Amino acid sequence: MNKNHPIALLKIGLNAYMAELLYEGHVFMNTAEYFSTLEDGTPRSDPDEGVGYLQKADGAILKMQDADEWCSLGTIAGAIRFRPDALKTTNLYCLHAKTVSDYGEAFQLNELKLGDSYVLFTNGNEFLKRLKKAVLKAGHECTYGMVNYIDRNDYTGPMSLFRKFSEFANTREFRVVVTPGAGGAMSLRLGDLSDIAIMGSANERLRLDPKVLP
Repeated sequence: MNKNHPIALLKIGLNAYMAELLYEGHVFMNTAEYFSTLEDGTPRSDPDEGVGYLQKADGAILKMQDADEWCSLGTIAGAIRFRPDALKTTNLYCLHAKTVSDYGEAFQLNELKLGDSYVLFTNGNEFLKRLKKAVLKAGHECTYGMVNYIDRNDYTGPMSLFRKFSEFANTREFRVVVTPGAGGAMSLRLGDLSDIAIMGSANERLRLDPKVLP
């Protein structure tokens, strides 16, 4: 059994937006570039979003030769971030996932600081099916899956829109990536989703339990 496989998907946000999602199927997606420049103090803000490659360089020291000695001039704060244009314009839809490892553990979604309400997709597969259909109709492609979290102090290599640093790991993100993307915010309306989703307050104390076998 893969205890990290997603079994429940939730969208967390402001009450009015969550009501639109539930009753109109309003899916609003910003670009990777938007999240990289967002400065609202929430986990949505990530200056490394859409970076194509990570080169670990923090602490590199520039020195100057003075006779037989090398003198330090300054310390490098880190490698330059490069964002491929294709990643910058890609649209993202970010969800919170619960996995088998969460069975029996009480939680409150307000601890994530993403909003005051949530929509739980009781049939996540059907939601993704409807979303993919709308994305294709709009002339785009979509892929989705869990985000992989890495330690920025130990990693050098390619990044992707499914790879983030470990300081964001508590968001347990399941992400939908839409390409080539609209180059700006994208809105899709899937229709009433109340047949496959429910809505609640992020202040509620919740628990996910496995099915009780007879």
